Amino acid sequence: MIGEIVPATVEHAIAMAPRAREAEVRELRDSAGLSVLDVLIGELARSASAWSWVVDGEVACMFGLVTPTRISGNAFPWFLSSYLMDRHAHAFARASRLLLPELLERHPRLIGMVDARYALSVRWLTWLGARGKGDEHLVHFDGPVRRNGRRAH
Repeated sequence: MIGEIVPATVEHAIAMAPRAREAEVRELRDSAGLSVLDVLIGELARSASAWSWVVDGEVACMFGLVTPTRISGNAFPWFLSSYLMDRHAHAFARASRLLLPELLERHPRLIGMVDARYALSVRWLTWLGARGKGDEHLVHFDGPVRRNGRRAH
C-alpha cells in the first residue's frame, strides 16, 4: 500500500501547510480568512482523533474528527490536503476507508458541510459513506453511516 496513516502532529501541520492545494488555500481564505497552518493547528486542538497520511516521508493530507463532547456519538470530519493528493487520491481513499469501522464504532453519525466546488473533499466524504444534499456552493451531510460505508436507514 502507498503511504501510511499515522496520528497527526503539529509537526505534520507545519510540514504540510506550505504544500496545501490551492483550492484549499482559497477556500479557507474566502470562508474564514485563515491560513492553512492556522486551521490545521486549530483542528488538531479540537479533534477527538486526527491522522496524517504520509507518503515517502511527506505529509500528503491530514484529517480528523471533532466531537462536541467526549461522549457524543456525533462527529464533524475535517480534511486538508497537499498537492501529493493529485497523484495518490485513490490510494488514500482505500487507506482511509480501512479506518471507517473503528471511527463509526465511536462516532456513528457524521455531520458537516463542504464547499461543493471542492470535488476532492466531496468524493472523499462520499467514499466514506456520507450522503449529502446541497446547492452549487455547499454540500451538507448528516446522518448515521453503516460500517460498510453505506448510509444506515
